[in-house]
Amino acid sequence: MTSHEARAILEELQEQCRAICEIAKVAKRNSKSLSGHNPYGERFHSAVLALSKAETKLGPVLAAVGLNGDESGRFLGFLNTLKSPRAETRERGEALKSLRMVCQVTVLPVIERMTANPVPESEQVLPLDVVRPTRRKYIERVVIQVNGCYEHHWYDACSVMIRRLVETVIIELYEAKGMEAEIKNGSGEFHMLSGLVDAMLADKSWNLGREVKKALPEIKSLGDRSAHTRRYNATKQDVDKLIAGLRVVVEELLHLAGML
Repeated sequence: MTSHEARAILEELQEQCRAICEIAKVAKRNSKSLSGHNPYGERFHSAVLALSKAETKLGPVLAAVGLNGDESGRFLGFLNTLKSPRAETRERGEALKSLRMVCQVTVLPVIERMTANPVPESEQVLPLDVVRPTRRKYIERVVIQVNGCYEHHWYDACSVMIRRLVETVIIELYEAKGMEAEIKNGSGEFHMLSGLVDAMLADKSWNLGREVKKALPEIKSLGDRSAHTRRYNATKQDVDKLIAGLRVVVEELLHLAGML
């Protein structure tokens, strides 16, 4: 997705929001329900479906832009207000005004400053849908960077971001189980991937699959070489060897954490 395409999606979403507000305004003026079986209710329902489709397309853009958790939550809150047939006219108008401000002041300037595409055109390493159910934007952003680095042939950077993704998912698992103390050093800091992988493999209670046990050390090795070995440069073939195992690792650990 190019920055031009991202701007077009942003404009489409705002247009759908305006259309919903107009339908709601006319329905109120004519004392018609937006949730009933009447022309206004049907038009409102169609407009909500169109907005939801635009929202889905915009999701990766928002993740790439880097909205923090509070900003992302507010943005989704504005959309939910606009889509609700029970929202008051004033509430819907305020939501539209606030959403437009976030788009114009926060999202659009970041998109325009990006020299590379803000969202990869492909998902060749890991589909974003694998981690989207976690509702953790910071995990989505790492996956976007993994795919973007691969797409631009930045294989060392891709390897390092894969390592970061696996580190994050392992920590999420231990935190979800209230076991984070087991993967921290004497200073209370989380271990690097080497220590995290050793802890995972040593604890038989996780009952990890064979492919996960095989993939974890391979992911660690390539990430370490790309990050720390001065004369080493990863290749496409190096990353390609990890792709199948990476998906299995991420899905299995997120399932164990109860995040999928």
